[in-house]
Amino acid sequence: MLRRAFALLLAALVIILSFPYAATPVYDLVPLQPQAGSQWFNPYSSTDSTWLKANVHLHSYAWFGTTDGRRNSIAAIDSAYRALGYTVLALSNYQRIDSLGYRWPHIPCYEHGYNIQKTHQLVLGARSVVWFDCLLPQSVFVKQWILDLLRPTAEVLIAAHPSFGRPSYRLSDMTLLSNYDCLEVFNHYRTSLAHWDSALSSGIIVWAVGNDDCHDVTREGETGVCLTVVAVPQHWIPQNLYQAYREGRTIAVRTRHAQLPVGVPHQRIAGDSLIVEAQSNADSIRFISDGGRTVAQAHNTNRASCFIDHRLHYIRAEIFSGETMYALNPIIRTANGQPARHRRLIENLPLTVLYRVLWVLIYANALITLRRWTAR
Repeated sequence: MLRRAFALLLAALVIILSFPYAATPVYDLVPLQPQAGSQWFNPYSSTDSTWLKANVHLHSYAWFGTTDGRRNSIAAIDSAYRALGYTVLALSNYQRIDSLGYRWPHIPCYEHGYNIQKTHQLVLGARSVVWFDCLLPQSVFVKQWILDLLRPTAEVLIAAHPSFGRPSYRLSDMTLLSNYDCLEVFNHYRTSLAHWDSALSSGIIVWAVGNDDCHDVTREGETGVCLTVVAVPQHWIPQNLYQAYREGRTIAVRTRHAQLPVGVPHQRIAGDSLIVEAQSNADSIRFISDGGRTVAQAHNTNRASCFIDHRLHYIRAEIFSGETMYALNPIIRTANGQPARHRRLIENLPLTVLYRVLWVLIYANALITLRRWTAR
């Protein structure tokens, strides 16, 4: 009896741990498709006049205090973020949609993922909670499948803290993964600009956001250190916010005490130049393109320009002022004025069916062997 119970427990554990690998689709790799065309898309060209401070990665007491965030009361969160001038705030407790109350607009959100590698996603504008995940280190196919499962349930899908974990996303992953909207380039744990350039250089258009990922508002270095400034209409509703995230009307900022020392920068295209202007002098303004390469820079100025070389596929700007860094979304080469959304992983249905059948046979054979062993 003891042997049988142990065998059943072992079988259940093996099936639970291996099932995500067994069920994952098989994908074909599409060749690299950098953005191409003669027109350039600037996500800020139709920016609304109201810029808000936003943080949508924030934890509070949940799940009977078993998760990191138990020190954060709603009252403490409300007090801290109001003092720092935030307008948009969303709780992103693990696998759970919670409301802040306290007259904050309700932005349904949660952090998906409970795997050992910390491969997490922020599901903004969440319509439901997806419980499926792969506990063990995930292959790029598993990561893509999870993004595809989350996509229909989210207004905005954000890859969280890519360089955090072991890491949660490899640089090579970013050249392949798609079907998400934004990348958390600033998080109090890590900066992930290299991951962003890996995606952009592969023709995968995702926009930059910054979030505190605050677990304790009383802890130095977790509150008001990473944020997103987002452009919305003056009288906005959550749908306006989601649209701004999806369309790139965001600026990611790493700072202290939610400060914006050069205000909100402005980015425009004039002739054959990309021009970035801040409201006051910055220490430096740098322009980045394919492969994360610096193509132009200026120092001690509030205005800088970069020649638009049509051999490049994107150009993005970074602004530095003291301890603060701004990451602006890139201008993108396009064929018709709108960036093309490429996928590099396309499901191969026949191979997927064959792959899953093979796993069913493996499971069946293992169960037969286990039954014989327990019958001895």
